[in-house]
Amino acid sequence: MECVLVCALFVVAFVPVVVTANDYGITYDEPHYASAGVSYAEWWARVFRADLRAFRRDEIEETWGLNHEHPPLQKCSSGFAQRWFGDVLPGLAAMRLPSGVWFALAVCALYLFGRRAWGRRGGLFAALAFAAMPRVTAHAHFVALDMAITAWFFITAALTAEALRRDSWPWTAAAGLSFGLALMAKLNAFFLPAMLIPWGLVYYRTRWPKLAAALVLIGPAVFWLGWPWLWIDSVPHLGEYLGFHLRHAAYNVWYLGRLYRYAPWHYPFVMTAVATPTVVLVLALMGAALACPRRGRTPERALLLFGLAIALLPSALPASPKYNGVRLFLPTFPFLAALAGGGFAWLQGLVARNARAGRPRRGTLSALICAALGAVLLSPGVRGVIATHPYQLAYYNALAGGSEGATRRGFEAIYWGQVFEEAPAFLNAVEQTSPRVLLIPKGVIYLLEFQQQTGVLRSDVEFTGDSAEAGSVDYVMFQAMQSDYTDLCWSLVEGEEPAWAVRLGRTPLLLVYDREAVAEALRGLSP
Repeated sequence: MECVLVCALFVVAFVPVVVTANDYGITYDEPHYASAGVSYAEWWARVFRADLRAFRRDEIEETWGLNHEHPPLQKCSSGFAQRWFGDVLPGLAAMRLPSGVWFALAVCALYLFGRRAWGRRGGLFAALAFAAMPRVTAHAHFVALDMAITAWFFITAALTAEALRRDSWPWTAAAGLSFGLALMAKLNAFFLPAMLIPWGLVYYRTRWPKLAAALVLIGPAVFWLGWPWLWIDSVPHLGEYLGFHLRHAAYNVWYLGRLYRYAPWHYPFVMTAVATPTVVLVLALMGAALACPRRGRTPERALLLFGLAIALLPSALPASPKYNGVRLFLPTFPFLAALAGGGFAWLQGLVARNARAGRPRRGTLSALICAALGAVLLSPGVRGVIATHPYQLAYYNALAGGSEGATRRGFEAIYWGQVFEEAPAFLNAVEQTSPRVLLIPKGVIYLLEFQQQTGVLRSDVEFTGDSAEAGSVDYVMFQAMQSDYTDLCWSLVEGEEPAWAVRLGRTPLLLVYDREAVAEALRGLSP
């Protein structure tokens, strides 16, 4: 029965992601990761064909030096997905397939771990609550590192807990393998030992050899074996990888009505609070309260608190980059969903006891009542996913006043460029020959040129990223990512009507202004 339920959860999470994969426009990072993945997969294919030339130093450097700033799990899996399913799945679906797999695995892991912590109903609610988080759902569709690390970060925690609880070497090996995959997913994995070692020493002090084996031996070995770039000049290359992130450029973020290079320490906490369905947030607070008292604390429940803290706190440090909504601390959300499972387990237990009071044979009725309660509590998240599709990156909960209220309160409306997919709907209908368009910021030009190369966008449209040419272009186009706004953008948004816009409700996501509006805005900017 459990196996059937887990498989059903996987299907329920995975299939909608695959079906809707092409609903989402391509984002900033995806072309880089997808193309690198094709190269990586071809190298592994040569290895599987016993082409020993692939092991030459120059071959490894040429292949794996591409986009070596980030580890290879997502890119490599995307490359294989393109090789195996590119002729079967249309559009972007093949290259995005692995993110759907990671998402579905996380949903299953949440059920299994939540069942251990809170019981079957609590685990099931945790899994479904995670699947119904709009921001999480969006990230399940992209060729990016964030869903991979979110899944493997939580799976590693869950497998480590199971290994220590069972005092089992096979489970330890599984936990170590998972940790290695997390290291191959994204840098966030380096924080896992900071969570698991203190927790393990508190609850399983005598089993420290298994903890050390998973986190010090097996995981790093898998990381090294899975990233051939580390096979040559291992120490310098590892130092280069870590150094890149220690010196990582901080991008601007628009937060609470101000432009920051480094947002304040409370950014990850506030963003988590406004980007999580409110009901799930309240239930998670209840679950956290249940995990705290000594009577209610179990190793599994305590691990959820450890995990929530370690997933969030690094992003609160003064020098930590803070931008792109909740993307950089997305591993927070499985722990939040698991704690919400605890809140639901307590609440449904209360309802079930009242339903059975004096009626010992009313178990079926109480189960139906609890199922209805779960559906009601999950419905805000489900409605949020549907209502914001495919722009769940613009989702804000009721605490922020939805997308419209959040924009009014100074939160960033959208990010990552996916909304530029809508540009051909306007530009292809322009009657003028060879219209010139100023794109802000100029770095997004390649997204529109990609559309021209694939035939989605007419080829005669000319693009520039030079704001000095604003007075001579036919249109100015930009997404409603306020951290990218120039003075011209603000002048247009605050004083002119767009010629065309993509909106989520009344919240603009992509804006186009014509020559007359631009000229008026420029006059307003003149000294």
